[in-house]
Amino acid sequence: MYIHFDFSQRISKDTFPLEFGKLDFGFYDDTATSKNNYFLDNLELFDNGKASFGKLGAINFFVGANNSGKSRFLRGLFKVNSFKCTEQSKSVLDLFFELQEKSTNIDTAIFFELSEGLFGKNLSKIGDLFGSLYQIEDVQKSVVNLKEKINDIEHIQILDEILNFLKELKFHSENYLKKKIYIPILRSIIYDSNLNKDSFNKIYEIKYGLKENVFTGLMLFDNVFELHNSADIIKLEKFTLWLQDNFYQNEKLQLIPDKANSNLLLKIGDEMHPIFNIGDGIQQLILLLFPIFTSDNDTWCFIEEPETHLHPGLQRIFIETLLNNEYLKSKNLRYFFTTHSNHFLDLSLHTDDISIFQFHKGSQEKFMIKNVKPNKETLDLLGVNNSSVLMANSSIWVEGPTDRKYISFFLKLYCTKHSRKHLKEDIDFAFFEYGGNLIEHYLFDENFEEVFSDEQVREKINSFAISNKIYLLADNDNATGKKLKRREELEKTSEAEKNFKYQNTNYREIENLLPIKIIKDFLVELVNSSEEENVNKISFDREDYISIGLGQFITDLFVKNKINDFKKFKGDSGTLKSSYKTKLCEFVINGDYSYPELIENNNQLDDIISDLYQFIN
Repeated sequence: MYIHFDFSQRISKDTFPLEFGKLDFGFYDDTATSKNNYFLDNLELFDNGKASFGKLGAINFFVGANNSGKSRFLRGLFKVNSFKCTEQSKSVLDLFFELQEKSTNIDTAIFFELSEGLFGKNLSKIGDLFGSLYQIEDVQKSVVNLKEKINDIEHIQILDEILNFLKELKFHSENYLKKKIYIPILRSIIYDSNLNKDSFNKIYEIKYGLKENVFTGLMLFDNVFELHNSADIIKLEKFTLWLQDNFYQNEKLQLIPDKANSNLLLKIGDEMHPIFNIGDGIQQLILLLFPIFTSDNDTWCFIEEPETHLHPGLQRIFIETLLNNEYLKSKNLRYFFTTHSNHFLDLSLHTDDISIFQFHKGSQEKFMIKNVKPNKETLDLLGVNNSSVLMANSSIWVEGPTDRKYISFFLKLYCTKHSRKHLKEDIDFAFFEYGGNLIEHYLFDENFEEVFSDEQVREKINSFAISNKIYLLADNDNATGKKLKRREELEKTSEAEKNFKYQNTNYREIENLLPIKIIKDFLVELVNSSEEENVNKISFDREDYISIGLGQFITDLFVKNKINDFKKFKGDSGTLKSSYKTKLCEFVINGDYSYPELIENNNQLDDIISDLYQFIN
């Protein structure tokens, strides 16, 4: 998504945030000139009072060193009361003017049915459409009906462009800023009579001009009390249910305002706890998530450094809640954060819902912005070195990213099935991807003549482990010879060391552990549409594929069943190509499979996940 600002009219001058720079107008007209503080991809952000900014995700991180302009930009963005939203980089008005110009060369009679002169000189008609989903859909129907009545290719092309334009209008109507909230770094859950409830808000009003919708936490008691006595109590219940599910699974939880003492209490089971006596990390999550859970639909949330006082594992819980909690997702919220946390950046690698904007200070009051994926430069700006990254209580060593996703997914299903405490990544465990090379170089490489002893294996593992508990999962690969002997040494080490567990996949790769139902369901993804019906008739047994590369097995299966129109999914070694390994992994994770389906006639996988859970726990 992109957002588009327009301060080009004199009437907008007083609403231009000072954080962005300075706006001036000509003496005789409303032509705006702007002194930019910000440059996006080395170009001035504002050009004659207009600007476009994006591409935005559901979550947007502003990262950079101190004094790089990110907090100032966050405040400026919060102060903007109105802007247009589009899926593409062009603004809706630019698209409109382009269409208006093109339509001047077309017989205007064909547009008669379109909103009574939508493309006339008067812009009030397009203005009427902004924010009106009902009107936009009416115009869309008119265009579609009109398109069916004409045969001229040029006219049809224009109508297609009009439909694209209306699609952007509809997108704006569904996503534009309706309400907003600002959570500053000056925030606290602890309040008493010695601290005025308005003090933090007054500081932000005086220092930064932020007057409304600023949540500092000092009014939390009043907010909870108000919700307890309103029809919006469901919002409070959703929030307390989230707290209960994540931190107090075996206890009933309530957030209760104690009016007699003006104190907020957390009732856990039958016990009352003043909220200032619970853990600092949970206090911070309450500060961050209470205003989000209790916000209205379509709210945009601006937060300064949400990682403050949060353990990396709690940072992960915070972001995963924003991304995955069904109640929050239904509210169509959008988030903007300043941050110095490299842990947030790690989470952005696994989703397209997070955008990162990297800030860098140039000369004087000039700040540079780039929309990036995390890279070494980003880490350098945050001051992150290799030695900064410490592992959690246990580390799970896997060969690649799909193994990591499979194991994480399997653990979640296991915990749900057996009503076990859900393990938290970056607290209970963290993944280490060794890509096959790191272990093989020291322990599995067939070019090595010697066979490492139990003591040597333990020494080699300890030489590059950064956790005192290691679970090493390796592909079976149908190993023979020296590689098999070295595996046997690892297994001896695993038996002798309670903090080291070696596990091979038993079958060739982790994909061979998948049940027959998943493999059958996935076959349709590997053929073209002409073969979809035929591929659904194929049958085979689980034993047919447990020891062979899936790429080779499925290719042979298709040939045997005379399926000819299939995709190129087999890799050189007989396994699936890397891209299709990823497709299969995503297919499993998004396929709504249950744990019983996963382990049906599949004791090997059940044993591996059960053992892994016990090892971590």
